[in-house]
Amino acid sequence: MKDRNRSVRLAAVGVLVAGSVLVGGSTAGAAWASSSPAAAASRSASEQAAACSLGADNPTASNGTVSGTGSRAGCGGTVTLTVQVRRHRTAWPDKVVAETSRTGFSNGDLRASGNCDGQGTYFTETRSSSGNKLSSGRTTLC
Repeated sequence: MKDRNRSVRLAAVGVLVAGSVLVGGSTAGAAWASSSPAAAASRSASEQAAACSLGADNPTASNGTVSGTGSRAGCGGTVTLTVQVRRHRTAWPDKVVAETSRTGFSNGDLRASGNCDGQGTYFTETRSSSGNKLSSGRTTLC
């Protein structure tokens, strides 16, 4: 019985060693592939994507109107950009008091304006159709 268990253990060790060699070989291949010119071009694209950013300025209020400005800078391509001014509500979803959206937006500023909804905490939120989102700081307005 002991010899039989020993044989099973030796076979298991052999399988583990063979698996390690295969995994090690594929890792070395991956490292080699990453130094190719295509990978270098990919890094340039990712560096460009890192430079792309959204902005969201604190909202302002004047004469019963609240406004917030969102932005997109350093980006290639176009997206649908949405800017909202929201009033914070504790234990409830924040209320959208102003919203604007533009399709085919590349880079620049976009402003949303609407009516004040009483004194409270307001903030601007900028959303991109690529899935990115940024909120401004909170400020007491109106």
